[in-house]
Amino acid sequence: MSDLLEIKLDNFEGPLDLLIHLIYKNEMNIYDISISVIADQFISAINAMEEMDIEVASDFIQMASYLVYLKSKLLLPQNEVIQDDIDIEEEKFLFTQRLIEYSFFKDVAAILSEMESRFNKYMSREESILLEKDEIETYDAYKIARLFFELLNKEEKKVIKIEKKNIDIKEVIEKIKSIVFEKNEIFWNHIIENCTNKMEVVVSFLAILELIKLKLILAIQESNFSNFLVKRNG
Repeated sequence: MSDLLEIKLDNFEGPLDLLIHLIYKNEMNIYDISISVIADQFISAINAMEEMDIEVASDFIQMASYLVYLKSKLLLPQNEVIQDDIDIEEEKFLFTQRLIEYSFFKDVAAILSEMESRFNKYMSREESILLEKDEIETYDAYKIARLFFELLNKEEKKVIKIEKKNIDIKEVIEKIKSIVFEKNEIFWNHIIENCTNKMEVVVSFLAILELIKLKLILAIQESNFSNFLVKRNG
């Protein structure tokens, strides 16, 4: 059995996760997937799971059936008339967009998880007052009173005010669309250069996903966690 099929169901969160694994394993361009190859390997992976007595979830089986359907449609002669309301090229495009969105969200989730793990290692320490032991044992009322009033008169801890700024995602969508349509293509890091805070970066990312969903732009990424290119669709 090849290394490609030596997998366990627990390693994947769902059928899309397995598909992304197969695409990167075969070094395919996510924008130009060979449905025939991916369908065969996906089904082989499910068969391998069954041979290892692993219960295959229904969503994996459903995805396998869908891939077989796409493969059969794509293998039919182009000039053959088919009484079917579904445009197979459009169906393949929608399937590719679904994988791209899942890949983006998976990358963002990994970044957020890594940030959470890193920041959980730090703990803030409250300000405290330390009194020397010999001063406590003297029972000197004047010293105790002096320490008490010093504590009262101590400069108050500075309070950091965080201003809540509402960001209209519709305005951000129009802004990014105008930039991409004007330049035809632009890298993600150039888009966020003008963002003033993290919230604006997140909203800009969601705006790009929405424009991809509307088929107005395309996003091209060579590898996970790398900078990606945003370009006008058509």
